[in-house]
Amino acid sequence: MLMLGISTSSKNPSVAVMEDGKILNCMVDKSGKSHSATLMTLIEASLNAADASIKDVGCIAVDVGPGSFTGVRIGVSCANALAYSLGVGVIPVCSLAALRNRIPEKGTVCVLLDCRNGNCYAAAYENGREVMSPCPEKTDVILNSMPEGTAFIGDCGENAEYPDAGLVLLEAAKNIIPEEKEAVPMYLRPSQAERMRGEKKR
Repeated sequence: MLMLGISTSSKNPSVAVMEDGKILNCMVDKSGKSHSATLMTLIEASLNAADASIKDVGCIAVDVGPGSFTGVRIGVSCANALAYSLGVGVIPVCSLAALRNRIPEKGTVCVLLDCRNGNCYAAAYENGREVMSPCPEKTDVILNSMPEGTAFIGDCGENAEYPDAGLVLLEAAKNIIPEEKEAVPMYLRPSQAERMRGEKKR
């Protein structure tokens, strides 16, 4: 089965194609253009590179966040629209769970994605099993609460790593996430606009 992967939770949107458990390609757009302006072009290019068409897609895996509010909305909306038109299912993948696939699943892995002002989105996994659910927290609190020997990955350190569509497909291929009719964004805290409205009401 051909599976299409979409990731838009970070600043660089990406699309990947997997067939029978093998990733055929992963294309990342670093042009700086908006996700809405580049996503469909990425999808077309990725499918063309795999010598496939959109009609060959049997399932869509999409990064539902946490991450960029606007980016997540664009990716999820696109995935849902394509899935509906094709009559296929959607696998919603947490961006933190996807990113952990960048390193071997041995011991404790903590994934952190910056969400400004010393805060982060975080989750932890031990030998592939989730031991801390995705949450918003102070970065220092997370760093100081993890056991010795924890491997950290994300963009809160010197070497920034971000989720991409290839990692989303790897997580989806584990068959631990149920296939849905549509995906729903994972928002772990209010958007900046919502926070500002709340402050004005005080």
